[in-house]
Amino acid sequence: MIFKKSRNYSVILSLIFVMTLLPIAKAEAVPLVSSAKVDIVQNTDPGQRILIIVPHPDDESLGTAGIIQKAVNLKRPIKVVIVTDGESSKMSAIAFTDNENPMPHDFYELGLERQKESMSAMAKLGLPKEDLIFLGFADGSIRFLWSDYWDNGKPRVSGGTQVAYSPYSNVYKPKIAYTGQNLENCLAEIMASFKPTDIYYPMADDMHPDHWGVSNFTRYTINALNLKVKEHMFLVHYPHWPSPWFMVSNKHESLLPPSDLKSSNTSWQSLPLDKNEEFNKEMAIRQYKSQMKVTAPFLLTFVRKNELFAVKAPIIVPKETSKPNLSPMNISHPLIVMNGGGLLNQRIHKSADIVKFTAFIYNNDLYLGLESLGPISNKVLYNFELRLFYEKGIKRIDLSLVNGKLRQVRKASNSIVESVITDHPIINKNTLWVKVKIPQEESLRYIFMGANVIYKNNLTDKVSWNIYKLEK
Repeated sequence: MIFKKSRNYSVILSLIFVMTLLPIAKAEAVPLVSSAKVDIVQNTDPGQRILIIVPHPDDESLGTAGIIQKAVNLKRPIKVVIVTDGESSKMSAIAFTDNENPMPHDFYELGLERQKESMSAMAKLGLPKEDLIFLGFADGSIRFLWSDYWDNGKPRVSGGTQVAYSPYSNVYKPKIAYTGQNLENCLAEIMASFKPTDIYYPMADDMHPDHWGVSNFTRYTINALNLKVKEHMFLVHYPHWPSPWFMVSNKHESLLPPSDLKSSNTSWQSLPLDKNEEFNKEMAIRQYKSQMKVTAPFLLTFVRKNELFAVKAPIIVPKETSKPNLSPMNISHPLIVMNGGGLLNQRIHKSADIVKFTAFIYNNDLYLGLESLGPISNKVLYNFELRLFYEKGIKRIDLSLVNGKLRQVRKASNSIVESVITDHPIINKNTLWVKVKIPQEESLRYIFMGANVIYKNNLTDKVSWNIYKLEK
């Protein structure tokens, strides 16, 4: 179908966005991830010095508009950091420019517009413009900076503006190259100078790559600086959550956690909002006109009686005195359990659908285990990514299972170059085990770790990044 350039796309694009999140094919194979009542701590204090870090313009209003208002009213110091300008969304660019084939300059103009929308939104919440910081990194690039484009000599080119540096003049560091190290440096500088007591940022469980990427960068930086701060994580993109936003209005109801996150290493806090705070939050969200054109029903469902925040405890990796049996086709003592057969079940290879993840230490080796919905397949790429926090410095290990062979990949200058693979991978139907020798284990503070699977060159599932500590 071809639309004329002058056509208004808002209704069409909103419908496309909704349809991408609806169940497909066999409804019985697609369980809803509904919200559930769990133990939630009520919290009315936003903190003494508050730093909010979000991926895109509008995320700060969706997740923390109440926090911002309370901080302003209490005259607490607060800074809001927006990592990207959200300029690479093709749907938003089409709606903003009325051009069905947006060009790099269209994406650039969209970025400027979204900056202006953020300023307008923050004005509705009472936040001064000088407390809003744009970093200007490329929208849609954060997970790539985290995994593949870390070193400063290897920037990533934006998919929207087609440049490898920030083209905006009003960002924290104009012309900054798009690398992971540069992003981490910016966050470290801001944290060190502002000295926050409380940091709000996305959950690593979020399904949007920019969201879990910003989560990883934030948590990495906090721990690299060894900051003693309170961490509060919020969720935006998750299957059927907030539920069911596309069917009925949940306005003025409480926001509750997704049911499948209630038993993980996550505890929850709720910040109540009064009617005036709810109203101001809605007014702030409505300032994002470029986004309201394409996702208004989704955005407005975050106007609730509360805001919800998660706290992640470190996961303890047990030390085994006798080697567990690795031959069963299922993992008996998982550290993380995930939904299988969800939204993507009908679209992807079942072997690329992770349901369990675990780890243990035996005889000074680290064993990592994955269980998938289908048998481990040579058609799927399985990746394990580790950041090792030592008493002096941070190292990384990247492992990939390719065609049944485990490979150690050097992705950054701080990658461990000596081989850590001590044995062949163990594959038994649906389970995969890899055995890794951790260098200098005696000085290891903890491991920041995640895993993912790639099918047909697409990221299809992931184990959310968590802090792991080895059992003493």
